[in-house]
Amino acid sequence: MKIKQLVKILGLGALALGLGACGQAAEDNSQAEASVGVLQFMEHESLDRAREGFTDALKEAGYEEGKNLTLNYQNAQGDQSNLQSITQQLAGKNDLILSIATPAAQAMLNTDKKTPQLFTAVTDPVSAKLVESAEKPGANMTGTSDGAPTDKVVDLLLKADPSIKTIGILYNSSEVNSEMQYKEAKDYIESKGLKVESMTVTTTNEIQQATKALAKKVDGIYLPTDNTVANTIQTIGQVLKEEKVPSVAAFDAGVEGTLCAYGVDYYELGKQTGQMAIDILKNGKNPGEMPVQKSEKLVVKVNEDMAQALGSDPKSLTEE
Repeated sequence: MKIKQLVKILGLGALALGLGACGQAAEDNSQAEASVGVLQFMEHESLDRAREGFTDALKEAGYEEGKNLTLNYQNAQGDQSNLQSITQQLAGKNDLILSIATPAAQAMLNTDKKTPQLFTAVTDPVSAKLVESAEKPGANMTGTSDGAPTDKVVDLLLKADPSIKTIGILYNSSEVNSEMQYKEAKDYIESKGLKVESMTVTTTNEIQQATKALAKKVDGIYLPTDNTVANTIQTIGQVLKEEKVPSVAAFDAGVEGTLCAYGVDYYELGKQTGQMAIDILKNGKNPGEMPVQKSEKLVVKVNEDMAQALGSDPKSLTEE
């Protein structure tokens, strides 16, 4: 009898230990830690909001900075030499790396061919040579595109002022995404029998003078998803208000310096990218096999102060 009782006690003890170990294992699994590197090309509203959306998506999935998430955030401040040194700091030291904007993604991919990587706020990842194709990225990087349909952006400008005959395009000629958007916009504008004038810049210091010069030649202005343009959108807006030239931006934050904007909601785009990060961190997905995603949410925004200065009706721009 005593032997049977002893066996029973030992059996219950073993069971309790086993359950305890299982409980500990489950707890450890839920507390899995992750290290995420973030490289942002420069600081402006669109890129900042994309980053916020990304980190919020991680938090909603249980990854919280200071608890089980180490976030290594770096900002290159628009400087190519900064990009090179930062990529060296991030390479091989994180479970995942997010690059925000095309120059950041290009630099990060060139430096690190092994760590799973994502990009966001990239208009054309194929032209930027970040992926082999949107459907099959192929390497260790994929992400989300902020490209807005060029035809709809141009059409919004023409809706604002149907009398427009010449449209100007202002962009940074050193950004591959901007060059691609310029060509697309030029082809579409000319297909409608309208003329195109372009003005290129390479630094933010050239923006004010370039905007003034372009505004005097055209009836309206189209602004692509360009980092230099986005970083100086308020300066552009001041010039266009003085010159009384209607304008449209292909990114939502561009409404700060234009009559209207049609493009992605960058916060939502960041959250969408964050969902991809969760698939990689929690489910072990391979970036090279994850198709590039486009924005799930496009928005139209109107600058009422600019509309008043130009004598436009804000409501007419948002009506279908």
